[in-house]
Amino acid sequence: MSLPGSILAADITVGDHPTWHFLGLTFNVDTMYTTLIAAALTVGFLWFVARRASAEVPNKVQVITETVINQARTYIEDAVGHDVPSWLVPLGVCLLFFILFCNWLAWIPSGHSPERLAPPTADVNTVYAMTIVVVILYTYLGVKRKGGRYVGDWFTVKPAIRRPILILEQIVNPLSLSLRLFGNIFAGGIMLAVIALLPFYLFPLYGLADFGWRLFDSGLIAPIQAFIYSFLTILYFGFATAEEH
Repeated sequence: MSLPGSILAADITVGDHPTWHFLGLTFNVDTMYTTLIAAALTVGFLWFVARRASAEVPNKVQVITETVINQARTYIEDAVGHDVPSWLVPLGVCLLFFILFCNWLAWIPSGHSPERLAPPTADVNTVYAMTIVVVILYTYLGVKRKGGRYVGDWFTVKPAIRRPILILEQIVNPLSLSLRLFGNIFAGGIMLAVIALLPFYLFPLYGLADFGWRLFDSGLIAPIQAFIYSFLTILYFGFATAEEH
């Protein structure tokens, strides 16, 4: 028996997407346009910072952005060492801001079933696509640095007990990179759905709980997850180029 005005758990769905079918493929429409929104925000933000940049009197946004860029450059130089590719620092910085803007879309109330502006990082397809690009790039850099040894080392490293571990890491590393981000952002959507189960007469509590969770999730969890994904991406580039690999 449910209370008047309450919502049954069976009525709450999480992870549903409006879809478009084409040539036997299924496309999550909301993920596609929210990804484009986050990408546009990333490009627009970095363009705005570049246009407003000043060497004499830097503004606060410029200082924060330059701090992120310098920190990313330091991490990458420590991980990869000499001959850092020119595209690697921009990749790390853009990943950080892109994931952050993706996650911050959760701030915008946009309905439920479907949520029209759900964070695209709450869709496993988005994080898998990003990770595939990252794997291709660090594999390319590893092969460029080591040639055939990049793969050969997996089967010749000593002691021999390390060989299956190295091979397993080639699968586990990208999977953990993807699922860590997806799981945390997806869980945020589930939490909001659980809050929505409160009966109507507790609406003041619901509103406070909803705002409090969005503040915690988007203000703390979202930046942390963006940093972790970007930082681990840099580490995997370091693993791919390390001589002891």
